[in-house]
Amino acid sequence: MSKYLLLGVAFFINSSMVFAANTLPSAMDIYAEMGFGINIGNTMEVPSDPTLWGNKFPTQIYVDSVKAAGFSTIRIPCAWDSHANNNIINKSWMDSVQTVVDYCMRAGLYTILNIHWDGGWLQENITTSAQNSVNIKQKAYWEQIAERFKNYDKHLLFASANEPATDDNFSATEMAVLLSYHQTFVDAVRKTGSNNASRTLIVQGPSTSIERTNSFMNTLPTDIIDNRIMVEVHFYPYLYTLMTEPTDWGVMVYPQYYWGTENFGSDPKYNAGWNAWSQSYEHSCDSTYIDQQFEMMKSKFTSKNIPVVLGEYGANNRVGVLTDNDLERHQRGRVLFYNYVVQSAKAHGLIPIAWDTGHEGKNNMTIIRRQTEPVGSIFDINVLNSMRKQYGLGDYVNNGMTHVENFIDGETKIEFNLSTDKTFSNPVFYQEENLLISNAAIHLFDLNGHLVGKASANSKNFILDVSHLQKGIYFAKSGKKALKIAVK
Repeated sequence: MSKYLLLGVAFFINSSMVFAANTLPSAMDIYAEMGFGINIGNTMEVPSDPTLWGNKFPTQIYVDSVKAAGFSTIRIPCAWDSHANNNIINKSWMDSVQTVVDYCMRAGLYTILNIHWDGGWLQENITTSAQNSVNIKQKAYWEQIAERFKNYDKHLLFASANEPATDDNFSATEMAVLLSYHQTFVDAVRKTGSNNASRTLIVQGPSTSIERTNSFMNTLPTDIIDNRIMVEVHFYPYLYTLMTEPTDWGVMVYPQYYWGTENFGSDPKYNAGWNAWSQSYEHSCDSTYIDQQFEMMKSKFTSKNIPVVLGEYGANNRVGVLTDNDLERHQRGRVLFYNYVVQSAKAHGLIPIAWDTGHEGKNNMTIIRRQTEPVGSIFDINVLNSMRKQYGLGDYVNNGMTHVENFIDGETKIEFNLSTDKTFSNPVFYQEENLLISNAAIHLFDLNGHLVGKASANSKNFILDVSHLQKGIYFAKSGKKALKIAVK
């Protein structure tokens, strides 16, 4: 049940919605439109408070900037367990997540919503001893999430987990446990019906490691509909992308700062691909290694029409660690690294989705500003342009974007109980059924001041249909008159 409250003309709208499920496109059809993507990292997945790690709560302005930058896909890592009691997700948190999902859908982005680390209740329990309790929680959460979003269109994808933790002793037994978690996810989503009966779903390989996924993920969950599952892996060659401090692993191993032989420094231990044990270079991070890794996914999945999501990749920007010429060489190589990851992912049929940390200091992976003003401006233009290049886009120019409002499928029927007084003067501005009518132009704005609709004119009046509005606050203006519209 939805309620439309229009304040300023003394009327409200009670609405009921009748939905007819569509059969959504196959995973391969979806894959063909997903392009390259970005994560809203270190935000909605933060336990208890999405702003705790320094990022602001996402806004429509920020998400619109993602679309304007050329991205076609956005991933929302999300916590749930810290916002739940007895496996029941708090309504306020579900509403908050829906707000962010709606921003993404309104921007026309393919939107991936997952259960992230979330305290490790699933991710750190790929064990037979925890299997039953984890499956109970997995079922409960996904039934609630899926129910809330079941009428959303093809642009919303659900992802079972994040990085199911494994170690070098990982076995087929543990793979069966992980597969049971994914099966519970698929069954819970499908059970809710409507568009969820055919929605594309994403399951994660062990540790989202390419090599372990290649070795162990030989079976996918059983599904009631064919060709609606994608596989997810991540890509962080550790010494180059993440390592921050020297570590004694029998020999001293150092963070590697320079990618590409043309950017190597004179001390090899800081160059990507240096093996501290053999004291020689190996293919552990270079273009050959990247191709070898992604070829595994092509051979196992994408060549068989099972799309693969490269759900996270990136490399620390060593600003604050290096200076002057060293920093310049590092950043030149880092742009080349991003460029080649995206190039090779695209060539091998993977959907590359960059990790974005939001912060702008030491070891950041930020591409679009979120913590400083202006939010939504490009922080790392060279990395962004390297991605755009691989998808046939020129250097970034902000040409804006157009909102999509009809991302929830269904036929809306609205019953009104309100005044139909037509005596308002200068301009005459009134309502009939689901229409606002005026003898002057009508414009509809959201809370960010974005124009989201305007009236069409017939021979006598301007007419604005409000039946399509999603949840939120809007203002309709005609001449000097303004109406506040609250859709709840």
